[in-house]
Amino acid sequence: MSKLHTSLIGLFCTLALSTSASALPATSSARAELFAICSGRLEALATRQRALESKDLDSTIAMQEQFDLLLETVLPSALMEGVDTQEPKRWRVRGWVEIAYLLADVDYSFDARITQVANRQLGHRIAECRKVVL
Repeated sequence: MSKLHTSLIGLFCTLALSTSASALPATSSARAELFAICSGRLEALATRQRALESKDLDSTIAMQEQFDLLLETVLPSALMEGVDTQEPKRWRVRGWVEIAYLLADVDYSFDARITQVANRQLGHRIAECRKVVL
């Protein structure tokens, strides 16, 4: 077993033991879905941050990479549970699209209420992911 693989298993076990039960699903397939969706969400956020030259870009990329590693670690078990090999790509896209639509509402809506709701939802969806790894 490689050093990286052992480290990933250790990281995953630490996360599983230290994270609240509501933040980390019980099955490998559900964990894989969560990790892929969060990776997509963070990728979309990083795209925005890159365009705005945000100081938060590096931490967002680092968190996205953590979710990619977690997905890579849990994916073999998820595949054994019956997850289609293409499903993680679809989950990532779903996460990316969620954030992209919210960012579009924030930037382009003429309705202050829509902008406010989109900002709140954006914060909530990213917080869901942060809760898993922090």
